[in-house]
Amino acid sequence: MSLLLVDNRDLPVLSAAGRWPAASCRGVDIDIFFPTPGDLATVEQALTICDHCPVRIPCRRYALNHRERHGIWGGLTEETRETLLRMGPPPAVRARSREPIGLVVAPRT
Repeated sequence: MSLLLVDNRDLPVLSAAGRWPAASCRGVDIDIFFPTPGDLATVEQALTICDHCPVRIPCRRYALNHRERHGIWGGLTEETRETLLRMGPPPAVRARSREPIGLVVAPRT
């Protein structure tokens, strides 16, 4: 098995919205979010940090969009992300994505 080393300075700590500096995980030991298999106490600790994070949703989207295979991102474990990716988007999102780009809808009055 080969390991991929990632320089975490390249991670999107500054999103377009500028929300990543507010992440609850900033300054926390990174090993908490990459627990060893079977270490449920550490998984629970990471999920607790994510539960109260103001950027949980953008973090979650990043992990799903980039198909992050390891670690806990946005309160999702590796297994949960894998399941969500296998399931695909919910039907309402799939239907909405078929709309032509640039469609303008008049507001209801």
